[in-house]
Amino acid sequence: MGWKKLTVIVVAAAAMVTGAIALSMHLTKQQELEMEVTDQTEQTVQPPKAGDTTTWQDIENMPIYYDDTDVLMLPVRNVVEGLGGSVKWDAEKKATEISFYGKRLVLNRGSREAELNGYAITLEHEVEAINGCLYVTADAFSDYFATEVIWDSEQRLVTVKTGDNTKPVIAGRVLEGKEGERTFSAEIPVIVGLNDISYEKRLNEDLEAFAMEHLISFADVIAAEDETFGAEAEQEAEEALEETAEEAAEAAAAEQTETAVQTEESENETQKMAQSAEPQPKQVRLGFWKGYCSTDFLSFYWEVDTDGVLSAQGVNIDLQEQKYVAISDLTTTEDIASQLHVFAERADLNNYYISQQKEWILLTNDAQSGTYQAVTVPQDLTGRIWKEKYLLFIA
Repeated sequence: MGWKKLTVIVVAAAAMVTGAIALSMHLTKQQELEMEVTDQTEQTVQPPKAGDTTTWQDIENMPIYYDDTDVLMLPVRNVVEGLGGSVKWDAEKKATEISFYGKRLVLNRGSREAELNGYAITLEHEVEAINGCLYVTADAFSDYFATEVIWDSEQRLVTVKTGDNTKPVIAGRVLEGKEGERTFSAEIPVIVGLNDISYEKRLNEDLEAFAMEHLISFADVIAAEDETFGAEAEQEAEEALEETAEEAAEAAAAEQTETAVQTEESENETQKMAQSAEPQPKQVRLGFWKGYCSTDFLSFYWEVDTDGVLSAQGVNIDLQEQKYVAISDLTTTEDIASQLHVFAERADLNNYYISQQKEWILLTNDAQSGTYQAVTVPQDLTGRIWKEKYLLFIA
């Protein structure tokens, strides 16, 4: 083969390679462009309004219903994008992110641990990957995005009824563990979707603090929670040290002047405390039951189980005034105690909640029997003594 002919072949081959590369780059750019266009199209889809229904049949990834556990699994991308939301992969967190109705839910495959608007939460069931598609249970949509999911197994139809997404959401975060033979389990409510983000954060901190008070005997869980917020705590500690440097020096000098008599008294006091200290509980379980929830008012109650002894504590919050609401704040009468004691003899006037059915329920703890009672106040009495601004909660 002559050099001239060889040169022609080499040049032709180079041209073909160059052309292939150019074509590949063109196709890649075209694919990226199509993906961008698709994303833009998905973002312009108007989500359904409250009360609207959306029905799917023979969608690409069909729902899965487990008869034995009565659990309906829904394909995340199909449902979310079908309702006008978006789904994307978060490479940094190695998780799937759903953006829907102003809320952001981050899911982790094979895990119950998730994130809602930046708050750590715990799902009812694990996220499953089936045939390359991510599935979550129907309650994830109903609990976090105010949608009612209806599954017709005979016709293989999924119908989603859109609810009021302006209302806040009560999610939950679960802490579980053990210390030796002692165990604890705590489901902590997480409030998401308030108009005031700073108040939302303070409210969630209050709820977590209540839970930690009941788990204080478990050093491991307290330490783990402290480590979670370690960076923030460290910054606060540094600021505190700067502000109290002089006070610390004075305290150290004063400590050196302590007498031997004071030391002996302190030791005696420590011995007395050790003798009178209550035994640590073997088992603590903390949960909550959702009640009434709207843009104006939020209600639920805690249930605390300490070694089989149950107690309940209601939480009622005026979201507009950003305050906890006592019974005296609800009513117009000064003689409320005598009226309520007719229904609950040992009624605690600061322990109640409003149910999802808008019932006014008194919570009475009985330490002797180791349980509590939930007594519903008749609506005719409620209508007579409640303040006008709160009557809409029971109408």
